[in-house]
Amino acid sequence: MRRMKKMSIARYISMHFIGITFAAAVLMALFITYFSNVAIESDFKKQIRKESRYDYINIKEKKGEIRVSDDFVYEDEGIVKVILDAEGNLVKGTYPDERLEKLKPRPKMVREVRCGRVKYYIYDRSIIKGDENGNSRVVAYIRSMVNRGNLSSGYRTLKYASYICAAAIVLIATVLASVFSRRIVVPLRQICDTSEKIGLEKDLSKRIEYDGMFREIEILAQANNRMLDRLEEMFEKQKQFSSDVTHELRTPVAVIMAQCQYARKHINNKEEFDEAISLIERQVKKTNDIISQILQLARLDQDRIRIDFEYVDVKDIVEEVCDNEKLHDEKNIDLRLSLENAEARVDVGLIMAAIRNVINNALKYSYENSVVDVVLKKRDGAVELMVRDYGRGMSEEEKKHIFDRFYRADKARNSEGFGLGLSITARIMEIHSGTITVESEEKKGSTFYLTIPERI
Repeated sequence: MRRMKKMSIARYISMHFIGITFAAAVLMALFITYFSNVAIESDFKKQIRKESRYDYINIKEKKGEIRVSDDFVYEDEGIVKVILDAEGNLVKGTYPDERLEKLKPRPKMVREVRCGRVKYYIYDRSIIKGDENGNSRVVAYIRSMVNRGNLSSGYRTLKYASYICAAAIVLIATVLASVFSRRIVVPLRQICDTSEKIGLEKDLSKRIEYDGMFREIEILAQANNRMLDRLEEMFEKQKQFSSDVTHELRTPVAVIMAQCQYARKHINNKEEFDEAISLIERQVKKTNDIISQILQLARLDQDRIRIDFEYVDVKDIVEEVCDNEKLHDEKNIDLRLSLENAEARVDVGLIMAAIRNVINNALKYSYENSVVDVVLKKRDGAVELMVRDYGRGMSEEEKKHIFDRFYRADKARNSEGFGLGLSITARIMEIHSGTITVESEEKKGSTFYLTIPERI
């Protein structure tokens, strides 16, 4: 594929603006040239007819002899007149070119006659006289002639004036194109320079500032700033993610290493050895769980998990999750269920994981011997699951980060979980075109809402 030749926006705008203006100026000059020529010729033809209209007063015919008054004007404003007899022979006046003398009279029409390189307009007006019997006859002709070159002198002036105007317009357009293209290009160059500087200095905190008049450039600057905001946020999350993963994995690995070293040096009986192996096994399981959740989240982010949507009763999934959680509950928490039959098109495995994460989170932050309410119902074409605990609750600041990866409200690393469950749940709800929201108040508990559309 042939690559287009690159050029600056300023040059592109200037070239096209000047080209369009030049074409318009040329068309304007041609338009003026053509229509002024037509108008001038039309006016002249009217004038040449008008000039000879009243000349018959100065011409008399008596006994076959044509007499011309001294008041007759033979040349005026470039129009040359001669008097011809009825047969077209010259009686009075002088032809501007002898070759015109051979032309036969043709009254009532303006002719264009070429004599060499010169063109003439010729108009013959007949002089008619009546006799004693009431008959009319032509006694003479007044022939009016004008050199077209004389006529064109005014036309040429107008033509050259139009050419000068066209050239002036193109010159002005060139200057304006340079000025306007500069006004457009300068902020674009600032955007490019800022972007390049950000790339070279790797400083994502910088932003593109634009306070000009062009809305499109403002939109471009805002789009770049939004992109930079997102990139900065992504890099910060990546740094935090790397730090959190390192911290989460370092703890069980350190415990395993310490336990192995202790066992090698100090353990001499089977009971202590079994206890050490059990501790190592728990830490390995914890490490494996962290890695599994990280991999699951990565696959969800990269859309590498096969999604199998099917219509199921979400009530069955909630009941299965709750039954399983009761088996592992060590805090004697009562799960109060209020479940309606509610069908939705979901991926069973993913929705089960999302529901499990939310209920597990409620159990984790509830007090011993307390209650967690689980309510499932239909609402406005969607299935809504509410999970409410009456535990420690969250502050407004904690709610802002509750779906961030590796975030835990207690800030401590010794509690159960890794801070990935709600992040995974949020991504699963996004895949199902659903939502997850939270309401919470400190020391009063939290309420999570999962909303899944019945049809995707």
